[in-house]
Amino acid sequence: MSSATKILDIAERRMRQTGYNAVSYRDIADEIGIKSASLHYHFPKKEELGVALVQRYTENFSAALLTISSEGKTPKQNIQAFAEIYSHELKQRRLVCLCAVLGAEAAGLPERINEKVNQFFIGNVEWLKDQYEAMGAVDPANRAKITLSLLSGAMTISAVNNDDSIFDAAMTAIL
Repeated sequence: MSSATKILDIAERRMRQTGYNAVSYRDIADEIGIKSASLHYHFPKKEELGVALVQRYTENFSAALLTISSEGKTPKQNIQAFAEIYSHELKQRRLVCLCAVLGAEAAGLPERINEKVNQFFIGNVEWLKDQYEAMGAVDPANRAKITLSLLSGAMTISAVNNDDSIFDAAMTAIL
């Protein structure tokens, strides 16, 4: 595993746990066992690290959605698989969606990071809208926005309260 990948892995986990502003290069470097100057070699500014993180997260999430779409399941099953991505991260890894965390911090983030976070959400809404359209749902764009908002919010509230039943209730409402 490359140094840049290790940096991104650790930074992503930490940001998903505590947010962008709570993570420092020193924390990441200490966990890897390198000097923080070494991080600056790969990511000269924290903003560049944040942009790279969101870009990678979006690419990985998009790949997961492509896999879901290619499995030949019903749109409802696809939406359930979408929700299961969130569920797995919350219940198995105790992590909140990176873009949900960063979205909550939007007012204090560099614009380039906010643009990438926005692109993540737009892509997810579009994918969900396509599923709802295929189901013949009324106002599929609105349903997609509600679904994504409900999952992101429920994930956050469940994590804060250490109560997965909140997320489960949101999944039940969506499905």
